[in-house]
Formats: sequence, structure tokens, C-alpha cells
Amino acid sequence: MVSIARTVQRIKNQPLRIEGVLDAQLVEQVFADYGHHWRERTLGPAQTIELFIRQIMEGNESCGYVRQWAGGAFTAGAYCAARSRLPLAAVWGLCQRIWEHLRVEHEQEQPLWHGHRTFHLDGTSFSMPDTPELQDAFGQPTGQAKGCGFPIAHLLVSFDARTGMLLEAIPGPLYTHDLRDAHWIHRHLKRGDLLIGDKAFGSWVHLALLQSAGIDGLFPMHQRRKVANRKSFDRIETWPKPQAKPHWISQEQFDALPEQIQVRVVRRVIRRKGFRPLEVIMTTTLLDAKQYPADELVELGRGRWSAELNIRHLKTTMGLEILKCKTVDGVLKEMAIFLLVYNLVRAVMLKAAAAQNVEVDRISFADALAWIRCTSPGAALWKLLVNPERRDRIEPRAVKRRPKEHARLNKPRDQMRLALKKQRNRS
Repeated sequence: MVSIARTVQRIKNQPLRIEGVLDAQLVEQVFADYGHHWRERTLGPAQTIELFIRQIMEGNESCGYVRQWAGGAFTAGAYCAARSRLPLAAVWGLCQRIWEHLRVEHEQEQPLWHGHRTFHLDGTSFSMPDTPELQDAFGQPTGQAKGCGFPIAHLLVSFDARTGMLLEAIPGPLYTHDLRDAHWIHRHLKRGDLLIGDKAFGSWVHLALLQSAGIDGLFPMHQRRKVANRKSFDRIETWPKPQAKPHWISQEQFDALPEQIQVRVVRRVIRRKGFRPLEVIMTTTLLDAKQYPADELVELGRGRWSAELNIRHLKTTMGLEILKCKTVDGVLKEMAIFLLVYNLVRAVMLKAAAAQNVEVDRISFADALAWIRCTSPGAALWKLLVNPERRDRIEPRAVKRRPKEHARLNKPRDQMRLALKKQRNRS
């Protein structure tokens, strides 16, 4: 069995120094700290985590593939059992420890925006196998009949805007409001940090919570607020406390918020050659117009689109969109390793960007992931693909390849199978 150091050696060589971030000793120490006890066996915690990481790196292949990588030293069932023995809290603890190390190491290399650390916040979802346990835990879309859909989980994620590193990820049931778990993101921030998100995060209550914690926010105008003035402006407004409490906050927390807050509202019309004028209305707690010019705020707010790209890397490029485990613990462990691998890829991208003197978001995520998968241990980091400038491009949200012309599964499979049997008997 190769050591865990060899699994990540290709991102621990000289051009990318993260020694001590991920090794067998660290894994065993973290699991021991969480009270996990194990006996010496082929698949201990370090060996299992090593294989788990490689499994996700290789496109979340089956447990049978993992058995082949190990030369048949164990069965697919033994590896699956070894994964199930890993305590969920210890797996998340290990991943979060590595996320923090990587993020802190690389954020020092990136400039601040007017003295502020900046972070992106967004919500997404992912699917998983249709089992009773997962249905109970996460639920499925209401438009799907029982037995005809798949459980869907809500996922709230936050990224370091400068490095693209994952800061935190909070899974929950499908119909979870994005703001319900935002306080878990706030705990990773400190006074003076700037949180950037979409209009769902620009509510009065969220802005008040951020101000009370000394954190700044920058969001598009919330959809429930209407702006009559159609001209460009930059003004300070006083917003009174709403009478109705949102369902995602407790009454005690709501009562502790002030009766009014001051926010800055900026409206700009962006004119681009070949495009219609784009109206942008931003709300922020950064009230000083001289220190934070309006045009810079608008440009910074538009940059939140990089969070959507990071989510696409996770779900489409890496395969987080559909997980394979059939238990809640299994799904959450699988997701944690996905997020760990994502941050390892971002570390490669940051080193490549520095070496190639380009912005990190122009380095191809897919090429960095392929480098990790394909290079030999100890290989130097060579030039990665650099994506061209594609600002303000427009692409249709349409699929060119036609789906197969099979009927939709609009009834549980058992019922449709029984109907087919009756039809065959009649014929």
C-alpha cells in the first residue's frame, strides 16, 4: 500500500510547498483527537482517506475501481466498510483543518481590496441516490411523485474571493433558505471583512446581522425593494426594521437587532458595446463614498459571478452534482472529500498563476485537475492552460446533444415493471 504522502506528492513538490498539510501522521492524529480507535489493518484511517481522495480525484469512480488501484489487496466491500467506519466528525475536522491551512497560506500572496478581505457567498444543490434515509434527511422537489425522483440537498458555500479557496460549506434539506445557515459562515469572518453575494442576501435582517458583527456586506438590491429613480445615484438611506420576522431567525435574535440601519445604495447603468444597457443597483454597509467609489463597488459586486464558476467546477468538472453514497453519513463524507480535493486543485492553480504571471481565475481548473490526476509523483509543475479573456460573453443555456427518446419514469419503478408484465401476458 502506497503512503498517503505519495497520493498528494504531485502537489507537495518543490514548486508547491504544502509539506505537513496531508500525511498519515496528521490523519491519525486528527482521528485520535476525535476519539476514534482502530486496530492495525490494511485499511486504517490514513490508508482509507488516501484511497478516498484518489477516488474523488479520478472522477468518483466505483469502489470496485479502488480495489483495482490497490492491486486487489482487499475487496470493494472491505473498502466500503472501511469508509463507513470513519467518524463523520473526524472526516470533516480533517478537511476543514486542511482547507484553513491552504487558504491562510495562499491568501497572504493576494492583495486586499481597500484593506478588506473579500468573500463570496452563494447557494446551490446536489443530488444523491433514492433511498428512504436520504429522502427523510433531504427531501425531493415537490413536483416529483414519490418513487420517481431523487433526494436533493441544499448547499451553502463561501469562497475566498481573492484565491477561490473554499471557506465553508453547509449542507441542509432541499427547501432551506440561503440565509438560515449564513451565521455559520459569519463565524469564519472577522471585523472589517467584506461579504459579497446575490440579492437573496441583501435583506434588512442580514445586513443588520453583519453590521452588528462588524462585517461589511455588498449585495444587489433585494428583490422586494423597489427603486423608483431610474437615474444613476449614490446615496445613504435609513431602513426601518421590518415588522415581520423571517422564519430563519429566532425571535430573540430578531428582537436584539436595532430599530433601523443605514445602508448605501448605488445605481449605475453599464453600457457595453454590442449589449443592451445593464442596470445595476447595489446595497452595501460601506458608507464612505470617497474611500469606496461607487464604480469600484459595482465592479466588485459583478465579480461575484466567479462563485458561480467555482460551483460549476465542483458540480460539473469534478462531479459533485450527483453523489453516490446511500446513507446520510456516507453522503456527507463524500462531499467533504470533494471539497478537500477542490481546495487542493485551487492550490495548484494559485502556484501556476504566480509562475505564469496571470490571474488565478484564468488558469484552467480542468487542466489543473488533470495535472494532479496524471503526473508522476515528484513531477514539477509545468505551464497549465490559460483561458482567454471572456468577460461579458453570452452563451445560450441549451443542450445541443438530444436525449434518448425514452418515456419518463413518472411512476415508481415497481409499478411500471408490473404494468409491463401484465401487458406482456395479455399479448
